[in-house]
Amino acid sequence: MAELSIIIPCLNESQGLPALIERIEKVCVDGDLDVETIILDDGSTDQTIEVAKALQSKHRSLNIRIVHRFEPRRGYGALIRYGLACAIGRYCLMVAADGTHPIESLPTYLGEARKGAQLVQCTRYERFGDSDSIPMRFRRYVAVYRVLVRWLLGWDVRDPTCAYRLVERVYLLAIGIRSNSHAVVPEISFKVWLSGGKVVFVPGRQSFAPRGISQFMFFREATSYVYVLSRAWLHRFGIAWF
Repeated sequence: MAELSIIIPCLNESQGLPALIERIEKVCVDGDLDVETIILDDGSTDQTIEVAKALQSKHRSLNIRIVHRFEPRRGYGALIRYGLACAIGRYCLMVAADGTHPIESLPTYLGEARKGAQLVQCTRYERFGDSDSIPMRFRRYVAVYRVLVRWLLGWDVRDPTCAYRLVERVYLLAIGIRSNSHAVVPEISFKVWLSGGKVVFVPGRQSFAPRGISQFMFFREATSYVYVLSRAWLHRFGIAWF
């Protein structure tokens, strides 16, 4: 059984996949990592599946599996939950197919998990310049959300919304996640923290893609983000969320 499952959610990501897989292979081979790579397709209408099959044959060291989710699209969170259910690794790394995440930091993340962290995630606001590529409006949204988290939960979370993260799979499945939207990202952080799990933040730089599954549409997602924060707050007062 692989130690690490790398989950790559895909929706029409045929153009970005080859370069990403090349980067992942270099990191995993250089670090002698025992991995499986799940290319998780959400009903793409481009050549994503054909490209994935070609990559599967070419990059055998990554143990690539292609998983189709045939149900009607329900959002990023639903796709992540499906991927966690399909994975076999002790740990799961969630990676954007568009190549915006700092995959080269994987050995550091895995090292923290081996030392006992249930969640290791990227923080783009720890070092000067790491967030420069992110549009100012998104940085403002994160700043507001971070203030709300500190006010309601008493947790000075460094970056509650970055999707690049490594989790202890069974621990997360035991807690349970429910969000179908991008709000699954802060939901994971809140639930691991509220359950007493160890959360480690690793500084990293993420680029910004104007298109693709990594895209965050604020006005569409805002309600879900507020909801998971509200449920985390209520959980602190005994109204169980998990």
